[in-house]
Amino acid sequence: MAPGASAQTFVLDGVDEMDFDRPESWALKYFASVTMMTGLGVPKPTEYGSIALDLELGWIPSLSEEQRRVGFVGSKDEDLNRNSVFGRLRATFGLPRDFSITVGVTPPIERNGVTPRLLDLSLARPVYSSAKWRLGLRLYGQLGTIEGDFICPEDIAGLDDPEINPDDCHEPSRDEATVDFVGLELSAAPQIWGDRWEPYLSVSGNYMDLGFQVNARYSVFDDRTKLVTDGMTFATTIGLGYAASEKLKISGELFYSPLEVVRSPTSTKENDGLLNVRFLFSYSFRLQLSAP
Repeated sequence: MAPGASAQTFVLDGVDEMDFDRPESWALKYFASVTMMTGLGVPKPTEYGSIALDLELGWIPSLSEEQRRVGFVGSKDEDLNRNSVFGRLRATFGLPRDFSITVGVTPPIERNGVTPRLLDLSLARPVYSSAKWRLGLRLYGQLGTIEGDFICPEDIAGLDDPEINPDDCHEPSRDEATVDFVGLELSAAPQIWGDRWEPYLSVSGNYMDLGFQVNARYSVFDDRTKLVTDGMTFATTIGLGYAASEKLKISGELFYSPLEVVRSPTSTKENDGLLNVRFLFSYSFRLQLSAP
């Protein structure tokens, strides 16, 4: 090597436009679905000036070894089992003509190496009501990112052990997943159990615009690849709401979204969907406002 010369690190920094059923795409839409802000109930007639402050909690299922093998088109295990609970703060504001708007925020609090930055917004209204049924529509969307050392976890980066650190990560990665989507939800509640208990179900369709910015350093190259994908998903919920008092309400639901994936270039397309449980604790009050 000539005097003063320095070794140059090879850098991967292209954009990879992925099919929506590739393993990396499946992981992105799986965790985007985990963060999806469902209605957790059917829109009700609202009073202008009413406010509901909510705490939402959801279970994040643990992924198997096969499910975690999503890197490099399904050939590399990624550290995706970081947290088992997802939380969000929500506030719902009553608008005129029975419309309501909900703002959801996932605070950027780091837990086990993962930091979410998510903003959700929805506009909802009941569209049909009778003695037996109530139907509602909800338009919603999300903008945000989830940051973490998914590709090269901190606890193995730099270790000179091919069994523990098989990819020879030199330092913790600084990866960022983008989980943006819009969706439309139709929900229904049979009026069969009085004022306190309300069973409900919903169906929704979602357009997802997803990405993953890799920021990893290996022994022989740096990976700065940007993975992007987009497509449609569908989801359904079945749940039960309970009005503990005039102001306090508790809801719980089962959420399911079928998610297609092709695990390897030689395998066929299969469904590996998300099934999880979600809860909502809501406290309502009203400001003295005059409807316009």
